[in-house]
Amino acid sequence: MHVSVLHFNDVYRVGKQKIPSGTIDVTQFYELVNSIRRSWSDTRNGLLLFSGDVFSPSVESSVTRGSHMVPIMNMICPDVALTGNHDFDFGYPHLCKLIADCKFPWILSNIIDARSNDTPAQLEPYRILTMQGVRVGVIGLVEENWIATVPSWPREFKYRDMAEVAIELSRGLRDPNGEHCCDIVIALTHARLPNDISLAKQLFATNNVDEARNHHGVDLILGGHDHIYYIGRGVEEWNNYQHAPHEPGTEEDNGVRLIKSGTDFRDLSEAVLELEDSPIGSIRKKVVARVKAGKRHQINPDMPSSNEMKVMLSKLLSDVSASLGAPICYTITEWDVRSEVVRTDESAIGNWMADVLMHAYDDAVWDTGQREGGADGVLICGGTLRGDSQYGPGNVTIGDILGILPFEDPIVVIEIDGAGLWDGLESALSMYPSQEGRFPVISGFQVEWDSRKPPGQRVLGIWLTDSIDLTSAQADVRRGEAVPRIEGGRLYKLVSRQYMCEGHDGFLALQRRRYLVDEESGVIMSSIIRKFLLGSQYIYVMKQLTTSALQDQEHFDDQTKEAIAHARAEWEHGGHSPMTETKMRWVEATTKILSSSQRHSRRNIKNALRVGGREHMSTVDPFDGQGARVNDCRVAQSPMVDGGGENLIHVQPVKDGRLRDIGRA
Repeated sequence: MHVSVLHFNDVYRVGKQKIPSGTIDVTQFYELVNSIRRSWSDTRNGLLLFSGDVFSPSVESSVTRGSHMVPIMNMICPDVALTGNHDFDFGYPHLCKLIADCKFPWILSNIIDARSNDTPAQLEPYRILTMQGVRVGVIGLVEENWIATVPSWPREFKYRDMAEVAIELSRGLRDPNGEHCCDIVIALTHARLPNDISLAKQLFATNNVDEARNHHGVDLILGGHDHIYYIGRGVEEWNNYQHAPHEPGTEEDNGVRLIKSGTDFRDLSEAVLELEDSPIGSIRKKVVARVKAGKRHQINPDMPSSNEMKVMLSKLLSDVSASLGAPICYTITEWDVRSEVVRTDESAIGNWMADVLMHAYDDAVWDTGQREGGADGVLICGGTLRGDSQYGPGNVTIGDILGILPFEDPIVVIEIDGAGLWDGLESALSMYPSQEGRFPVISGFQVEWDSRKPPGQRVLGIWLTDSIDLTSAQADVRRGEAVPRIEGGRLYKLVSRQYMCEGHDGFLALQRRRYLVDEESGVIMSSIIRKFLLGSQYIYVMKQLTTSALQDQEHFDDQTKEAIAHARAEWEHGGHSPMTETKMRWVEATTKILSSSQRHSRRNIKNALRVGGREHMSTVDPFDGQGARVNDCRVAQSPMVDGGGENLIHVQPVKDGRLRDIGRA
């Protein structure tokens, strides 16, 4: 008796992607899956399982907030899918909408919603599948480490230990007198490789079959999150894969049954589980005697494509392209991202975007287990800002944001000492006056430097800054505590790009630092900026409603109400008032420019990012996510946001003296 299994995880890019031998895309992956399914004598003879991360991050998801992946995944149609950390990037309420339009079940076994004391809505604790008389229980487990890095993670969602939950579910699913009577149990996980190996050993997912028979646990782990391809040493047979010598994190693998299947529709794992009956009275009714016919399928340019998927993908990407012209904010001041501006001096647009990044992970729990107010500062390079053009004053579109921020490496958080920060800034300023991409864009710090001095000696001082308020062109930063050039002293939480933390563009000082938010958990910059703008728009629209209309609004998170109340109080203090009960109308555009300009204090940035990640945003999103999810996208504006700039949130990037060159003062 046997069960065939296909597995994949962590898929983001649906368009063409380059590999050494050419280009591939999801249409070839889909055709491969179908060809294997067709080889089964019956579709019920095998399982296709997915271990998380599909709705983010990618350039397309910055536009669609993951909606374009729903029809893609519906065509692939896994039998069961597990949620990963990036599936929560746009907030749980939006994830619920995405899952509701999926034609397959999503599971999450070890997270409990404290409000219901049950699995979060739209998610299931497990799934039971039957093939050729074999009953398979599928459970989904996520590690605690990445939960701490998800800013939009609902406070009511409580983590339960993976091993404890798996054993508890094993008891219920395998109970011979229960309703499920499962023969085997498979765990989908979204966790780091060392944690998967440790879990497999705790749950007796090993090649020691005799030991496993009389212990509760799982028979096989199918993992995601690492973006690596790995086959546990307890898997007996695997083609097109060899263990590398001295693989980091695998030292404890002395025979675990674990499969991790790469990333980005480039890999697909196929295996056959050979089952045998256990002696009467054993805890496990059947065991996986052997994993055989295992194979790593790697997509290559010569593989056939699915015409059906090609047609659907072409329409999806066309809808995404058509939506790029939709306005997402109105800028009062010019966005100047010309190379000679962002690569030689402090820039208004650089300041504004860095200030948003400063608070991107404020609601994440840092490794200390405490919410400590977020990061200390931001350091990105001027080359991050592309487009080499000027935008506004006027509407800024989704396409403008993607044109300025085209890179897909994530925004991460590292710990760095004062000496490392000084060295990083020295490197960033070393090539001036050349228009090099390494020129710094900062937030949270004030830096004084002298362009007349030789490279390596240009930084005169670095200070932490107090709250930044960009309400006027005369905005300035208030200098706070000095950052000493001391190695091994105080550690600062620094937001940067993964690209820079790998040492590129001369940022060797950022290498080999301890990550608080790493590459697998970080979000790309365009998605962060879009979330901030949507959250700002949502607050702006809601603060203008009449008292009764506002009371009728349903918000997922209580802090949303606090953010709206704060914005409304500021607005009224500025001489404005909510719409009257008898005259619901938008005020004139000239008044709008004054009333909708958000004060970009740290509190308002935090509020906008929090709301943008904890409400579904459908009322203010110019992209038709619902249409995209059913492959019938209509490029239209939200009814609450027009395209003329009158009802758009207004922004006002300015220079404030945070990066001061006394050589040009």
